[in-house]
Amino acid sequence: MKIMIIGASGFLGNKLFDILSRKHRVIGADIKRTENKFVLDASNNEEVRSFIMNNRPDVVIDTVALTSSLACEKNPELCRKLNYETAKNIAAACKEISAKMVFISSTYLFDGEKGDYSEKDKVEPINEYAKTKIMAEKEISKLERYIILRVDIMYGYNGKEKPNGVFEMILSEKEIRLREPNQIRQPVLVEDVVDALDELINKNQNGIFHVAGLTRIKMIDFLRKLEKIVREKSQIKITNEKSEIEIKIPKNATLNISKIQSLGIQMHSLDNGIKILEKQLKIF
Repeated sequence: MKIMIIGASGFLGNKLFDILSRKHRVIGADIKRTENKFVLDASNNEEVRSFIMNNRPDVVIDTVALTSSLACEKNPELCRKLNYETAKNIAAACKEISAKMVFISSTYLFDGEKGDYSEKDKVEPINEYAKTKIMAEKEISKLERYIILRVDIMYGYNGKEKPNGVFEMILSEKEIRLREPNQIRQPVLVEDVVDALDELINKNQNGIFHVAGLTRIKMIDFLRKLEKIVREKSQIKITNEKSEIEIKIPKNATLNISKIQSLGIQMHSLDNGIKILEKQLKIF
């Protein structure tokens, strides 16, 4: 199977490229030039169309996003460009060649008032990031063949001098200032996201799927667990400082993952995922 990953130099993109390349023919592209990957501006419709038409993949995975809630609130035009327009461009090209599109969405689509959201629950955006992700989902759901993965916060390790997501904050040794320590999250090992996606493709699934780990935990406790892997003295500081722009985030946007579990797709608990992360640190 020929799989194209757009946004292949990011945290998830790197892991997708490395793992899926062992099983499939994989083409990686990103706005930045990196080894083994093509340069592509996903916000340029003609560039996207040309690239997809020339390579004609069976599946296109879109990981392009502006994920910072603060950056999205400060610059809604850039937020729309990177979270919606890029997805719209990719969807249009996928439709032309009847390729399946995979879109990485978010738990932030929900208002966070109740938690345990299923794929059937109504989305209730409370910030710019969520609004643009919902716009993208609506565009992609017009396709005949698509998978939308709504994923909670991912953790994992790609190696030195590669993007490592939230774990990068821990490795940097810099002070981490946390405004919402009691936010409830469902951290998921990045390998579990890749494996779930691969299984869904192999099983020829279509539609929306929620992907999250088995452990529900406060953000402060999650970060402290990650931190203990590399140091004893905590660098995490809870702050009451107000942001320059008001940012609303879901208090509890945890996900119900029974749909993917019914397909035999399994997730790790946070403790077991951290054991895997510790082994990776010794290898890379």
